Amino acid sequence: MLVRIELKDVEIGMFVHAFEGSWFDHPFWRRYFRVETQEQLDRIRNSDIDGIIIDDARGRGPADGCEPVAPTQIWRAGRAPVSGQAGSKAKRVRAGGALAPPQSSADEAPRRRAGYAGECRRAKRTIERSRAAVADMFDGARLGRAVEVRRMVQLASAIGASIERDSRALINLVRLKEKDEYTYLHSVAVCALMINFARHLELGPQEVEDMGVAGLLHDVGKVAVSDQVLNKPGGLSKKEMRSVRSHPVAGHRLLASSPGAPAVALELCLRHHEKIDGTGYPGGLKGDELSLAARMGAICDVYDAVTSNRPYKQAWTPCEAMTAMTQWEGHFDPLLLDRFADSLGIYAVGTLVRLSTGELGIVVGSAGEADEDVVVRSFFDCAMLAEIDPVDRAIAPSAAHPRIVGRDSPSFWRFDDWERLRARILTLAAPNEASPQTAGAAADAAIANAAVRSGS
Repeated sequence: MLVRIELKDVEIGMFVHAFEGSWFDHPFWRRYFRVETQEQLDRIRNSDIDGIIIDDARGRGPADGCEPVAPTQIWRAGRAPVSGQAGSKAKRVRAGGALAPPQSSADEAPRRRAGYAGECRRAKRTIERSRAAVADMFDGARLGRAVEVRRMVQLASAIGASIERDSRALINLVRLKEKDEYTYLHSVAVCALMINFARHLELGPQEVEDMGVAGLLHDVGKVAVSDQVLNKPGGLSKKEMRSVRSHPVAGHRLLASSPGAPAVALELCLRHHEKIDGTGYPGGLKGDELSLAARMGAICDVYDAVTSNRPYKQAWTPCEAMTAMTQWEGHFDPLLLDRFADSLGIYAVGTLVRLSTGELGIVVGSAGEADEDVVVRSFFDCAMLAEIDPVDRAIAPSAAHPRIVGRDSPSFWRFDDWERLRARILTLAAPNEASPQTAGAAADAAIANAAVRSGS
């Protein structure tokens, strides 16, 4: 029987069926598990969740007086209204205080780019080592050998160290992969994205590392699919599609026989093609049936796929990818998709964002030589609480000022007919143009491309 209990009533031996509240308020990637250690108990009791639902048929029961309840359908909750720093700062702006531009010294940008260049060189070497190791893993799996999990853990640790130093370097570099090296570098890219995402969600160090290992191993089942099918430029036959769709189960079977594989790696391998509405495969799981790892992995897997050149399609820019992914109803967890965008500083067309200038704007497209840059059309002064003449600003994620502070909430600013207002702003003809702010990211892109071409 499912029973709701307060956090103070949780005991070792209870089986957790669900958490009440947001995915982001509890510290576990799994939804279903038995509380077995004092550490787990302390993490639950110290979390921000409202309560938990236990299954007393699978573990210790509750104290007398607890009533049976139905689990909360968390996944249908609305999107978070304000993310990142926007929530706390929005209140200050609403009260009339404009945001001051960040202070920086004149030589900050060159020093930052020098650091980025150094990290690009280190990241390039990490990518090359990782590609070779993943290729060896795939070759061994084709011969029936178990995965050498320890080696993957070491790779995930090296990739995580690069992400911690500068997340842009490795993520930008690995996206420049060639078509013929996609299979191996896709695993490296998903590892990097999972680590960056997990860090953004403030998961624990061991969970971050396990998410990275899961990213490296998520597609190992593709050893059961021929390269001819994987790289086919045209549409797949029904037989070929069945072969492709077999790879999650094949990979899970292989990892289950590989000593030391983290549980989250088996979970992601099996579930990264599931969808939030239940139309994915292989299990057709939906909503609360999907773990945090499965939801994160689905986003990272698709994002890297659509931003990479493939035999059958050209790569989309990050902005184009996020715009499309937000429109795929029922595919992804919408709350997590927003958090993923925040983790990369990439926003879909039509997103309301707040700028460090104290203005609100709408993302209207990509810009500049560096395809991470976006054009934001500012239209509202937060301090004056008034509309302003629209101005287009090309903004790089690495820019110090102006920069995107984060997404914001139309309801907070009382934009009652938001869809109509957004459509009007997006369709404005030739608004005023501000000076482009893309020089920093253009320099970063040139550095990344030079690192790819360099033998260093």
